[in-house]
Amino acid sequence: MMQLLRLLFRYNEVDPLLPTGRRLGRHRGPGCCFFTILGAMLIFGVFSIVFFSFMPLNEIAWTNIESHSCTTYATKEYVAELNTSRWNPHRMKICMATPAFVHGWPHWPSRCEDHSGTVIGHFAINHDEPDCVTYWSGYKDMGCTASGSKKRHIEQRLENLPFLADYKEFCATTPARFLDQKFAGADSCVNIPIWGVYGQWFIDDHNC
Repeated sequence: MMQLLRLLFRYNEVDPLLPTGRRLGRHRGPGCCFFTILGAMLIFGVFSIVFFSFMPLNEIAWTNIESHSCTTYATKEYVAELNTSRWNPHRMKICMATPAFVHGWPHWPSRCEDHSGTVIGHFAINHDEPDCVTYWSGYKDMGCTASGSKKRHIEQRLENLPFLADYKEFCATTPARFLDQKFAGADSCVNIPIWGVYGQWFIDDHNC
């Protein structure tokens, strides 16, 4: 970089087309200075782009990490900004390959977004988020769904549902255990105003 700048200033000091020994005056007019400055700016711009595009990976990190809302059972979304150059053509790949540390553990983005050159990562953190941990109250046997159906109807109320959360998502992903059986979530869900959200199971029962 410094060598190129020296060459530019030397070129403006001595005109190679003039005979040896003839030097131009110190005041050549505004055109000389304009092109000198323009050339220096172009070289500096190219140097900056190359330098920041190839920033070492160990200098890339997540900044402005923020917690957002609960998205599913025991899981909260976090959003962060990657401090990589907007000129880096590989910034999206770098985003997916760069972990962020949340609650002391590394987490890789579930997805990345490019907002006019600013890379935003989204993280699904599924531990140490008690506000997102829903659970079921004691189950209630609602009897057989119908005579001869061989299905029994069980209901439970969903507890600790986050405010404005998607109750269907939490209903389907909150694990349950009753009658010596384990379930990943409810078969269906109903939201009853004032009373709350209830999960429904229809389990096999040959007595029905």
